[in-house]
Amino acid sequence: MSWFEGRRFWIALLVVSLGANGVLAGILAQRALTPAGAVHEAGGHMPGGGGFNPRAFIAALPEERRETASAELREGLRELRPLFGEMIARRREMNALLRAEAFDETAMLALTADIRALRSQLDAAGEEVILGIVSDLEPEARRAALEAAYAPGGRGMRRGGERPGEEHRHHHGGERPE
Repeated sequence: MSWFEGRRFWIALLVVSLGANGVLAGILAQRALTPAGAVHEAGGHMPGGGGFNPRAFIAALPEERRETASAELREGLRELRPLFGEMIARRREMNALLRAEAFDETAMLALTADIRALRSQLDAAGEEVILGIVSDLEPEARRAALEAAYAPGGRGMRRGGERPGEEHRHHHGGERPE
């Protein structure tokens, strides 16, 4: 192999590397330039956001609807407790199987299928509760509440530590305002 052929190989490798870096830079730029809570044209929220944040959801609802919506959400979650309990029990079983001396692949596959089915039931029941809350809202209020609920940023906290819809609660100098 001549020196020139070896050089072509490295040049081709450099071109491939530049192309891959361009794709990655484009993905990062798109994520950086997409506003928080942005919605796909198909109607779904942008990936990369957090899960459903009930506090942000309630805080973004119209003032007159917050108290009843909060009660409906609590009641809906209360009804889901047996499913949550079952999910926890299945996860404990899975942990026991993983720690067992002999690995039982058949039991593990059955257990993971059960967990997926439970997760699907929980998702569907939770969605039903949320849809019941937003069904009578105006479209703009519905959109705002759902965007707040799925906005990235962790548990509904904004920069500065305030949750959407809450008053400023920081006290300077250790003194509480009257």
